[in-house]
Amino acid sequence: MMKKGLQFLATPEGRKMAKEAFRKGFKTFKSAVQRKKKNPKTAPPPVPYDLVKADVKRKIRGTKLTTAAEIKATPGLRRRMIVRIEKAKKDKPKFKSPVIVGKAYASDKAGKSMKVPPLTTAQRKQMKKEMAEAAERGYKKARFRKFGYKKGKFV
Repeated sequence: MMKKGLQFLATPEGRKMAKEAFRKGFKTFKSAVQRKKKNPKTAPPPVPYDLVKADVKRKIRGTKLTTAAEIKATPGLRRRMIVRIEKAKKDKPKFKSPVIVGKAYASDKAGKSMKVPPLTTAQRKQMKKEMAEAAERGYKKARFRKFGYKKGKFV
């Protein structure tokens, strides 16, 4: 009888997953060390690598890997796995925005931000037309100046 963790490592997929888990743990540890080295006053101390390794090993021992051969050998197993995953996805809570209680300053009023009220289609059209006219006036002025006209109704 093989232990649960050893059964996990008995397959190529299991070994690959274990290797990835150790690699991820080591990468996390090294980044924590670098963070601590970069700003020693503010960064939290890194978790010792022995503890990281022990955590990865514990997770591997607690994992049961279902291989493709087992799925083929057991009728209905694939369907049950798919149903379980879908159910877990459905039960997973949707992200809700955090509820902010209170105010930072007494002058803060809820909902009073610098929001620009939306324009209607007609107002937007009018605004674009005015902007185009203003731009054309500016270009005309620049062209007159380029050709040496300092006076006149455009300057």
